Amino acid sequence: MAQQAIPYQVKLKTCLKMCIQRLRYAQDKQQALAKQYRREVAQLLADSKEQKAHYRVESLINDDIHIELLEILELYCELLLARVSILNGIKDEVDLLTNHIDDGINEAVRALVYATIHASEIKELAQVRDLLTFKFGQDFLKVILEEKVGVPDKVLKKCSPNLPPDELVTLYLKEIARTYDAPYSQLSDSEDEQVEEEPEEEDEKDNSGEDNDDKDASDDDGDNGDSKKKKTTKKDKTQQDDDDKPIVAVDNDADLDENKHTPITVRKPRQNSETMKKDLVIPKEIKKEVKVVHQKKKLDSKKEDDELEDLKKRFAALRR
Repeated sequence: MAQQAIPYQVKLKTCLKMCIQRLRYAQDKQQALAKQYRREVAQLLADSKEQKAHYRVESLINDDIHIELLEILELYCELLLARVSILNGIKDEVDLLTNHIDDGINEAVRALVYATIHASEIKELAQVRDLLTFKFGQDFLKVILEEKVGVPDKVLKKCSPNLPPDELVTLYLKEIARTYDAPYSQLSDSEDEQVEEEPEEEDEKDNSGEDNDDKDASDDDGDNGDSKKKKTTKKDKTQQDDDDKPIVAVDNDADLDENKHTPITVRKPRQNSETMKKDLVIPKEIKKEVKVVHQKKKLDSKKEDDELEDLKKRFAALRR
């Protein structure tokens, strides 16, 4: 009895699922490596090797751009997986261009086919390309790879190796220096203290009246010890009020206390080549209700190393 052929739709659906899983693992691994590279850059800054740190950050930025490419490809795979039955019903390239521009299938197909050569570590992506080539023909593949017809600009941008601008490299170095408390010549004292000053600024304004009262009381009593005690008590009260705020805004990769319940937690998006220039913006109307968490990291962090080793084991198991 002849073996029954597997339907094209089943092959494509299975391959897309495997591709999505591999893309997620690859992103996790690259992000864990990026944390390790950031620590290495911070160590170079601490050793006064700024030029070497500059070159290392250029490589780090390119790695971040590659992670962004993997994220985009994962979304395209999710789109095709959700609409695989529609894709299976498309007859040829003419049908694809005529009827499937608005639903995103044309864009996703061309992006995945083109990006395969730029994400060669994802073998399942090559299988998806082969299945799409089988459906639409070799001429379809050739036009996309050689002439880049219909490939989205955001994919072309991520696949084009360019030297990162000095401004972006400097922003990366400043952020790494602030996060790991490392010295950097272009990081001014005001920038270094900006994160700590911003969340306390509103409290200082609100309690300015209490400061004046404490000052008058200390002048009248003439007792410096009582004045210091009052300031300490007030500082503790301010810290308590800060802890009781209903909204917690995490400004970087700081770890939150899971045992402490907060009604609302807002985490700033992971910093990369596109979001590095964007700061955490808190509306003035709710600034008094927000506690900003910005945790300085240690250069000898073992937690990130353990996470990287765990990801390497999972990635090796997936490869097998």
